[in-house]
Amino acid sequence: MKSGVTFLVCLGLAVCVANADYQSGFENVVGSPGGTVLTGQDGYYIPAGTDSVDFLVYTYQGNVLGLPQNPTGQDQFVAAEGPAGGFYGRAQRDILWPTDTATVGYDMAASYTGTPPSSDNVGSFSSQLYPGEATYIHLMSWSDSAALTFRALYLGYDAAGVALPHPGASPGPEWENLPINYWYRFETTIDFAANQITGASITDLVTGVTTSAPLSGVYLEGGEAGGSPPPSGFRFFAGGGTAGNVTAWDNISIVPEPASLTLLALGGLALLRRR
Repeated sequence: MKSGVTFLVCLGLAVCVANADYQSGFENVVGSPGGTVLTGQDGYYIPAGTDSVDFLVYTYQGNVLGLPQNPTGQDQFVAAEGPAGGFYGRAQRDILWPTDTATVGYDMAASYTGTPPSSDNVGSFSSQLYPGEATYIHLMSWSDSAALTFRALYLGYDAAGVALPHPGASPGPEWENLPINYWYRFETTIDFAANQITGASITDLVTGVTTSAPLSGVYLEGGEAGGSPPPSGFRFFAGGGTAGNVTAWDNISIVPEPASLTLLALGGLALLRRR
């Protein structure tokens, strides 16, 4: 019996090791209606060598950006408003990424506080370090110059390792012509063994409708051959060439794809039965 208990403990530890992840609803940081600097809280920082402004932590209640309450949010979210003059909003955090397959999810809303015409890009989420690691960019760009709608496409690489052209690969029409001041949840499935993004989903957080689609031919840095080290962090980005582009984020989750943990657990139980 002791050996079985020992194995179960080891199995639990194995699951914990495999379960390298990061999840946050930004409730553990200090926010305010006018925005409180995110840099220095929960490990977030401005990447060195960049012309950046801080992301801020806002309360939904009374936030000066005028963004609506996220239906799945709690009290706070983070956002940045890109200024003019070559400065952009950036917030980066180092994490231990899953090493097999991962699901990256976050709630996101875009807004515009400037005077049209707008300029790209609205903002992005990217795995980091970019370039230099097995990374990609989920890019938000304007669908129209009046900044009323945006698209959320994938800037990865083709099989040969050549960067895909702007504005990126689209999983489907549901990822295009998205209204501003409206919350969506995006999820991306990554297979690090294949060095490839394999699928994506988008959920309208008001209606609750989810659309999922495979994403073929979109690779991480290095293409089909791979060879780049795994990512070591992620970055939120906001801003275009002119002032007013806003991206807001909540409920970020970078976790092993459930199938990976299920297989690990089933393998462990099979070994236990044989004992």
